[in-house]
Amino acid sequence: MAGDRLPRKVMDAKKLASLLRGGPGGPLVIDSRSFVEYNSWHVLSSVNICCSKLVKRRLQQGKVTIAELIQPAARSQVEATEPQDVVVYDQSTRDASVLAADSFLSILLSKLDGCFDSVAILTGGFATFSSCFPGLCEGKPAALLPMSLSQPCLPVPSVGLTRILPHLYLGSQKDVLNKDLMTQNGISYVLNASNSCPKPDFICESRFMRVPINDNYCEKLLPWLDKSIEFIDKAKLSSCQVIVHCLAGISRSATIAIAYIMKTMGMSSDDAYRFVKDRRPSISPNFNFLGQLLEYERSLKLLAVLQSDAGTPSGTPEPPPSPAAGAPLPRLPPPTSESAATGNAAAREGGLSTGGEPPAPPT
Repeated sequence: MAGDRLPRKVMDAKKLASLLRGGPGGPLVIDSRSFVEYNSWHVLSSVNICCSKLVKRRLQQGKVTIAELIQPAARSQVEATEPQDVVVYDQSTRDASVLAADSFLSILLSKLDGCFDSVAILTGGFATFSSCFPGLCEGKPAALLPMSLSQPCLPVPSVGLTRILPHLYLGSQKDVLNKDLMTQNGISYVLNASNSCPKPDFICESRFMRVPINDNYCEKLLPWLDKSIEFIDKAKLSSCQVIVHCLAGISRSATIAIAYIMKTMGMSSDDAYRFVKDRRPSISPNFNFLGQLLEYERSLKLLAVLQSDAGTPSGTPEPPPSPAAGAPLPRLPPPTSESAATGNAAAREGGLSTGGEPPAPPT
């Protein structure tokens, strides 16, 4: 076990390339970038420890070990009794001495120091290595896959709006900015699932809600689902129509629509996914969001159990209250567990599997 070593060991791209070409017995190479960056293109045979806030927090609190974070194929290297060299890289860091003490890479390096005899950082990160040795990388070049799965407010082919329920529409940014189209369909409430797509000028603030998320494998949509559902029902109770949209109406907004169907119609995540996809075949929530829908399904089941224990009849949840009733929807309790890494989530058309990782709900 080695303690902190200063200055930090470094390895240049040429040296790592030589070690990789040397065959078995080389260093353990760890990619500390996001899951989506790793999946797009990474150093040959490297393993990913995703730089999410959740992983950082759990490392800091000692709630997860390096062995648990590394893929099973590499765990034997962590547990080996013989000395093991490690090379860590991010996207472009050249000098570890300038890293903030509370940065993900600094925390990861300190934890690795406690497990391995030699831990070095790759000078220039993946950006330098991939430009010098593209043949020693695997996956799709980063130029072919943007950092965010949907870049905000870029032109995207639109399939038009889709009516999911009498009061609920699913669409794109282009649809929402079309005042004539919105008026024609009687839509006066807008739920915008994006960080930067603009609010339509003709929609008043009281009828607009923004869920500030990007379409990637690190965003947490789960904490926003109850607030989103309440906003949709606010429109319904006002006898108005509401549209949920993101850039293209494919991933973020589709996830919210599926969650709404799950809660208000008592459907499973599978059935709600099919319900929405039957009406808008273009939907394709990313694996991260699909996993969070399964976590949401578990929360709904827990809520049903709690209501049953309190004397509330169990079974399929009733539809939302009518305008006359005016009763607010129940708030969900916080999720009781954190899910596995979102990259292990899998989905088939018409089906979902695995879970996401919710943080504390936003205020």
